[in-house]
Amino acid sequence: MKKAPFLFIISFLYFLLTGCSQTEPETITKGIRPVKMSTTGSQQTIDQDDANKAKNILLRKDQVKLVRSVQSKDLLIAAVELDHWNTFKFKSLTNEMKKTLEKEIKIKNVEVTTDHKIFIELEKLEQKVINDNISEKKLDKELKQISKLMKEQT
Repeated sequence: MKKAPFLFIISFLYFLLTGCSQTEPETITKGIRPVKMSTTGSQQTIDQDDANKAKNILLRKDQVKLVRSVQSKDLLIAAVELDHWNTFKFKSLTNEMKKTLEKEIKIKNVEVTTDHKIFIELEKLEQKVINDNISEKKLDKELKQISKLMKEQT
């Protein structure tokens, strides 16, 4: 008689623990992160090859969740969204990312930021470039404005 409640509690704990220890989905265990990236289309008149190359380079880093980048003739700005635990060391990470991009991409000025406001502005600008709703001159002007905002905030 006394064994029945004991066995019930043990079996309940067993099922509780085995039910809660389900394996994670295969994409998480293999380190594959779903990423929404824009691709350059054939109708696009403004060249964004270096910006897309910068996205690919930065997305290879484990600390990075999302990347937005836009380029003009002599300026490339990349905004990254970091994993939560890596936000504490964002300055060293952004400096490292900037050096990596300067080595890989031959553009005069390369800037990297983790500021979410800049991330949103680059996302809007990226959509304008993809939809071909912006001229090269206006793109250059807006990128310089974003760069100016980045320097003011620091």
